Amino acid sequence: MKEIEANYVDVIHREIYPARIVYSKTIVRIERKGDKEDMRLPYCMPGFVDSHVHIESSMLNPQRFATMVMPKGTIAVVCDPHEIANVCGIEGVRYMMRDAGKSPMKIYFAIPSCVPATSFETNGAIFDSKEIEKLITKSVALAEMMNYPGIVYRDPVVMRRVEVAHKHNRPVDGHAPGLTGEDLKKYVAAGITTDHECVTTEEALEKIALGMKILVRDGSAARNYEGLKSLFNTNIGDLMVCTDDANPADIMERGHIDKFYNRLIKSGLTVFDVYKPLLLTPIEHYKLQVGRLQEGDMADFIVSRSLEELDIREVVVEGRTVYAGNEIKYRPKHTEKPNHFIDREFTEDDFKVVAPKDCPTVRVIQSIESQIITDVYNWMTSVGAGQEVEADAGDDIAKIAVVNRYAEAPVSNAFIRGTGLKAGAVASSVAHDSHNVVILGSDKKMMAKAAEEMFKMKGGFVVALPDGRVEKIKLPIAGLMTNKDYTLVARQQKKLVKHIHKYLGVTLDEPFMTLAFMSLLVIPKLKIGDKGLFDVEKFGFTELFE
Repeated sequence: MKEIEANYVDVIHREIYPARIVYSKTIVRIERKGDKEDMRLPYCMPGFVDSHVHIESSMLNPQRFATMVMPKGTIAVVCDPHEIANVCGIEGVRYMMRDAGKSPMKIYFAIPSCVPATSFETNGAIFDSKEIEKLITKSVALAEMMNYPGIVYRDPVVMRRVEVAHKHNRPVDGHAPGLTGEDLKKYVAAGITTDHECVTTEEALEKIALGMKILVRDGSAARNYEGLKSLFNTNIGDLMVCTDDANPADIMERGHIDKFYNRLIKSGLTVFDVYKPLLLTPIEHYKLQVGRLQEGDMADFIVSRSLEELDIREVVVEGRTVYAGNEIKYRPKHTEKPNHFIDREFTEDDFKVVAPKDCPTVRVIQSIESQIITDVYNWMTSVGAGQEVEADAGDDIAKIAVVNRYAEAPVSNAFIRGTGLKAGAVASSVAHDSHNVVILGSDKKMMAKAAEEMFKMKGGFVVALPDGRVEKIKLPIAGLMTNKDYTLVARQQKKLVKHIHKYLGVTLDEPFMTLAFMSLLVIPKLKIGDKGLFDVEKFGFTELFE
């Protein structure tokens, strides 16, 4: 038996009082020691749940991810291994489950529903209803149903995936940015229960009215808290929170789920209200075996010196101290390194764009800071037919390309505006959702160089500097993750981002994360895949030149 004396935060009965808490793997008993908080004592309170996260986006395997977020009070996560499923299929998901099982953190899985995300791009594996059937009993949900047109129009292949989840009594998560009206009603009627893509309160309230739970997201590239924060005062029982896609440097600097706690407390909410979206609603919705710090519950809790702003001193999961004295109390174990990359060489011609006629208008992807949606910019060029179309730094127009990493195929080239790039190139094999190689560059020479380096190391991040140097981060697990310590990965990432800002002129706060979403063909409006420029609103390919 172990015990702790602290101010006990009872989020179920909405009380705080000094107590002696006796626990082993479960909470054995809570002995009340008074009625008023003892300011000499720390606070013992439940941990937090991230209700939707792609661990792969942290660039860390599950064990290393746990070492990063547990010190911030995260006890459990609902993980969607959609990214590695696109690269390695069912074996990739099984790898994530095996690795997660070696960590003391409670890592629950939602089974990917949209692999490939669309039929308009090349990915590394097929993950259909048969694969879902094999894994669904090991999960808490069917993960985000991004193919909302398939649901709205009742595509039989898509609907079979949802039917598998319903047969096994698993909720189905949603992913429907901007969906409204009758189409939204059809989407919800199919049994979709959540959405984490809301940008405005109006969009969220329409979905709530139809019975959906809204996950308020604050990731590295997409941050929707400010646009939705009023809902915490009006509809807190309908909310959960998530990070979705967050990188190590961002988590170390801004926090994980603890950042939601601190913001909400500062906004005037009580600690008891805050725990609804951060713990209680996720437990109820996903039926998670996570302790609420009640007698008989699993001994999952955190100890903080303060309630007003977290100062976490200890984290306990199922009675085991996993963090104390500013140290993680367990060592990650050996991990496998599955991957999927062909051998390939490049020339400058692979990244050459030629005008089909005199003075063509070019459809350009218009990036939007801190959002994964984009707009369309019509660029009036002055080049002649048969001439090469180059980037235009003066109009903030750079080149962007997607290279198939699974098979020999022509490079898909286009243009993007709003990145600030003036020189050099950036390449990433983290490119949602098929994770081909996406490259942002000033010219074909720099882009070819970045591509060569990427394929040599089989995945990660590459920055080709104007002076000829190349900086990189290797991600040997599926080209998405590493088993290195998160502090090292964060330092490497910050160094690369600093170089991108200083030497390439890029103005994006999160260049890698933003670039990764430029190939996500299910998020409006204009994106690029390995087969060409894609109009998401028409849900089909579009011409680069008008």
